[in-house]
Amino acid sequence: MPRTTGRFLDICRDPHSGELLARGGDAEAHSILQRAGFVAVVRLHETYHRAPAGLTEHEESRLAIDAVGRLRAVGYHVDCDKRFDTDARPAAYPTLGASVSHLAERLREATDTAEAAGILTELTAPHDGILAGFEETLDALAEFFDGLGDASDPHTARRLRYLADEYLPVIHSDLAHTRERLADRHAPHPGRRACTEHVPDHEPERSAVCACPPPPRALLAPAPPPACATEPLQLPKDTMHDHDTSERLASYADVLASELPDTWTSSHLTADDKDDLAELTDRIWDLDLVAASLAEHPLQQAAVLSRPDGAQLVLIDQHDERDGFLLAAVAPRALPDEAYRAVPEPNGIALADDPFLSAEQVAGDLLARYDRALAQVRHNALGGIQPSQPDRVVLTWQPDGSVATAPADDQAGSILAAHGFVQDPHSGIYRLEGDDTQAQARALREIGPQLEALGIGTALQHPAARTAPTSAPASKPPVPASSRTPTSRAR
Repeated sequence: MPRTTGRFLDICRDPHSGELLARGGDAEAHSILQRAGFVAVVRLHETYHRAPAGLTEHEESRLAIDAVGRLRAVGYHVDCDKRFDTDARPAAYPTLGASVSHLAERLREATDTAEAAGILTELTAPHDGILAGFEETLDALAEFFDGLGDASDPHTARRLRYLADEYLPVIHSDLAHTRERLADRHAPHPGRRACTEHVPDHEPERSAVCACPPPPRALLAPAPPPACATEPLQLPKDTMHDHDTSERLASYADVLASELPDTWTSSHLTADDKDDLAELTDRIWDLDLVAASLAEHPLQQAAVLSRPDGAQLVLIDQHDERDGFLLAAVAPRALPDEAYRAVPEPNGIALADDPFLSAEQVAGDLLARYDRALAQVRHNALGGIQPSQPDRVVLTWQPDGSVATAPADDQAGSILAAHGFVQDPHSGIYRLEGDDTQAQARALREIGPQLEALGIGTALQHPAARTAPTSAPASKPPVPASSRTPTSRAR
């Protein structure tokens, strides 16, 4: 029997990171994994799933066992860790989406308009049709959202309110649009001659010049007879979801920033900010998914998430069939090219259209890699300056006679700045020039007792050979941030 790749999956812990991952499968398997609780991770050449962040090992095991059972119940071959193996086969029922999409197959197989009209009635029946049921569900959902004011879980309340504000107006708008197009399809139009074919004999004869198919009778009012429709019914995508995509990006970024660990703020760049978008494009630190997207779709808007220590992330639109976003790290400004050598790119990730789930994905994946890369390049940029510790400031003589240091906290930095040290905003290095050696010596004598009063010692030394931190693995040198361009990115 030939092996069908889409029917095979692996669910196991990654031997390097310890993460619970699910790899392989087709779209149906991915839906099953999502319903079991896994989170999708989209890369340029691969889509896989992982357990949500914050679960205990026992909770992850239950998640994996449930997914294995569900997948095997519908015929998938699942290789898994021994602890996740199970003989359970949960009952599999057709999903509501599959039941509704079955109407599309019936419409494609319909041979006459009467049959098509009967199928469409399932969609449009005013009392118990699909659209009516959908609207009733949305009304109930809106009522549920209205009662969230006293919710005991503020995080859940914020999440549901965001989803309500973001999607309910859009869905209602699309439903109204669909109804209007259906009504317009069969309403009389001025200047258009009415079709009378397939109507009772006592009605006027149809004009010979009209070649339109008869309209579905079930969708029409008893009188007057329908007008000839010279155009096929279409629901173009660009007329649906006509909400402001710019507002949607900014709103998503605001919620994502509030859910990330530490303190993040967001700002929005529009098409009018051409220079800022161009500069941001050059600093996007990615050679994978985001770089490939930018090669085909130059930035027209972006949301920038910033942390007080200078770290930045950029959120951009995802130009494919998925209704989500791409998030990438941003390289620090004005660091020397050498600082980026042997530092792996913290490549960006694709985010689902839910900022709350995405915040978990960002914290457990991109942020960890970004922080390692930032520490590496900032260390490389020190140029031989040994980093200080919270209880010890290391002062290093430089060849030009200046003294440089990289204090570990703001307290030490404030004392240094008060005695003539000037901080480089990009590298964080404090430097005391040696043009006036007497003033330099006096400053060095004065900062010692003040730092000691805070429990911080001092050390003065000559430059040492630079060694890279061991937390980041070595790799091929990336394109330096100061000179990178879209055309230089690898594919």
